[in-house]
Amino acid sequence: MAFTTTQLAAVETAIATGALRVEFDGRVIIYQKMADLLSLRDQMKAELGVEVPPQARGRSWNPVTGSGL
Repeated sequence: MAFTTTQLAAVETAIATGALRVEFDGRVIIYQKMADLLSLRDQMKAELGVEVPPQARGRSWNPVTGSGL
């Protein structure tokens, strides 16, 4: 399926508002999980040639402190 930037905007708006319901081209699609919607967004961006940011990696930071007082 060929996606449009209008469809991508609708999906991104739904993601930003936390909605699982997306409406475009006179159709309403209700997703079960936000992960499905995020996956669709990444697929749309890839097809449209929009840069997809790398996935956030869990990083921890442990500060190094002196011996104290």
